[in-house]
Amino acid sequence: MTEAIPLLARQPIFNGNMQVVAYELLCRNSELTQIGTRDGDAASSQVLLNAFTELSIEQVVGKHKAFVNFTRTLIDTPPPFSRQKLVIEVLEGQKVDAAMLHSLMQLRDQGYTIALDDFVLTRETEILVAYADIIKLDVLHLPAETLKQHIDYLKPFGITLIAEKVETYEMFEHCKALGFDLFQGYFLAKPKVITGKKISENKQSVLQLLSALHDPNVPIEKIERMIARDTLLSFKLLRLVNSAAFGLSREVESLRQAIMLLGLNKLRNWVNLLALSNLSGKPHELSIAALTRARMCELISTEINQRNRPDSFFTVGLLSTLDAFLDTPLEELLANLSLSNTLNNAMLKHSGPEGMVLQIVQSHEQGEWDKIDWKALESAGLSAEKLAEIYVDSLRWVAETMNTLGLGPA
Repeated sequence: MTEAIPLLARQPIFNGNMQVVAYELLCRNSELTQIGTRDGDAASSQVLLNAFTELSIEQVVGKHKAFVNFTRTLIDTPPPFSRQKLVIEVLEGQKVDAAMLHSLMQLRDQGYTIALDDFVLTRETEILVAYADIIKLDVLHLPAETLKQHIDYLKPFGITLIAEKVETYEMFEHCKALGFDLFQGYFLAKPKVITGKKISENKQSVLQLLSALHDPNVPIEKIERMIARDTLLSFKLLRLVNSAAFGLSREVESLRQAIMLLGLNKLRNWVNLLALSNLSGKPHELSIAALTRARMCELISTEINQRNRPDSFFTVGLLSTLDAFLDTPLEELLANLSLSNTLNNAMLKHSGPEGMVLQIVQSHEQGEWDKIDWKALESAGLSAEKLAEIYVDSLRWVAETMNTLGLGPA
């Protein structure tokens, strides 16, 4: 690879059925210059070009399209990106003039898809509507009445409307009712608020299994029986154990054999993941996000001299998403698991090495690179370039692992 991989994070864009239709790419170069700022213009073209060529954009977004923020410089002199994979996202606040409209017309004539980011309808911006295929509205910023006026005005144009900054499932349902087509925000990682309702039976079963898995005093025979009760879980676990990921010299035919050969410590995290991914009513993307977080935590731990316990970092990354899977506050869920205080405090207070790494990964997920203590990371032997590599390696590994597990989207 001739250039360093840029710092990248991706945020999913969903349809009304919670299926991913695209990702927005959040980018910085290795010098930590934000793409989309005036100072970042000079570097942004090369960084994005590298992401689409050297890196291969498929490693980051798979079969989906990539929404990429374009500053005025990039609109006027666009890099040669794939028309099939790219959605050009025109940043808000740019001066609308004849030169800009001419550039947008040229991009559309060349087959590019144009999206307007954080759009607010004014006399100046009204003319942009004719050039847009997609318009994103910030549902946190726009007052309710203004939001409705925007939707009523834009709908007749046949433009795809994206609700941006959707932070809760309640807001997701509200935006669906308003008539939005697509949805973007961090609501996926948050639990649904369910008042006056007990945790469902299948979630209760998963919680009981997780509790047994992490209780050092529970006999292996009991865990084996609990896994065996779930036929689909048993099948997927045996398929995983017999895959190339484990590299065993002989075929494993039973749960007891798998536990004896590999040990419960090695299997524990995989059973965690499989049990959570089997939950009905949860989008496929949540399993991808959870496994990506866990893998990043694990890989970072090996870079900062925590090689003797990478499993604990993987566990913290994975179980920190429990609230989103089980729609119950994380603190309440962890009270039911026999985890060490070290792991509990890592998830709840970001304390200790595991907690520090978890906080880094969570900041990275949201593209909040300013919240990462880069000096501390550098002193621990982890550079921004290496973190970027770890993210892309994690996405690749997750895609392969989900395929091995047969956990494709429904």
